[in-house]
Amino acid sequence: MISAAALDVLRTAGLPIDLAWCSYEAATCWIVLSVDRERRGRLALTRRELIDRIATVLFGSHAGWLVPKVILVDDDIDITDIDQVVWAMATRCHPGTGEHYFPDAPGIPMVPYLTPAEVRAAKGGKSITDCLLPDDFLGTTASFRGSFPPALQQHVLDHWTAYGYSGD
Repeated sequence: MISAAALDVLRTAGLPIDLAWCSYEAATCWIVLSVDRERRGRLALTRRELIDRIATVLFGSHAGWLVPKVILVDDDIDITDIDQVVWAMATRCHPGTGEHYFPDAPGIPMVPYLTPAEVRAAKGGKSITDCLLPDDFLGTTASFRGSFPPALQQHVLDHWTAYGYSGD
């Protein structure tokens, strides 16, 4: 429900978010947002402007009050696949510029890592992790789904077991 509520509030604000997902593994301590690259380009926002708008809209909503960490990825990542999210974090988040903190954002005081002062103030512990591709990136991520035409993909899948692989 948090994912759906977050998606609704972000889309209503006109932000280029095409999917929101709170994974089971993250215990509602993070939400992953998929950013539509084409729509983002049309908005002509800098990365920081986009991040600040997402923070303002999401952290100002009930869904954003509940979820302290946001991970932004481009729409080439399947955010419902935790392996792809981890890969995006490992390969796309710059260690010096990829984390953005929002210490004044309101939040649920039940998050275990909050300081006593943050718990009393019901603020802090909020961040957005930028795992977006560089603005000038022109390529595509190499993958089975992204690198081959649909007809060839289907041919391979139809003959997968004949190639000696299990059906799993």
